[in-house]
Amino acid sequence: MLDRCEWVHWEAPRDNMTEEWPSKPTLRIREALNELLQRNERTHGREVGEMFLGPDLFIARLRQPRVVEGQWEDTERTVDLFDLIDDHKRGDEE
Repeated sequence: MLDRCEWVHWEAPRDNMTEEWPSKPTLRIREALNELLQRNERTHGREVGEMFLGPDLFIARLRQPRVVEGQWEDTERTVDLFDLIDDHKRGDEE
C-alpha cells in the first residue's frame, strides 16, 4: 500500500483517439500513463495500480513494485495450508 497518493494530470489527445485506441481504452490509458510516469522524476519507478474511469472523472492509484530477494524452488507437489499450520503448531508444543 502506498504511503501517500501522487496525482498526475494528463489529458488524452482528442484528435486521433479513436484511431489509436479503438478497443480496450482503459488498457491504452494505463500504458500511456505508465510511460508518462517513467518520464517524471517524482514518479519514476512507479506504475498504475487501480484505475477508475467515469464519465467525467479519472482516478489512478499508483504503486511501486518491489523486488523481494529470495529463492524459487519447485517441489513438484501440492502442500495443504492447514497441514502446514498443524505442523507448525506441533513444532511449538514439542
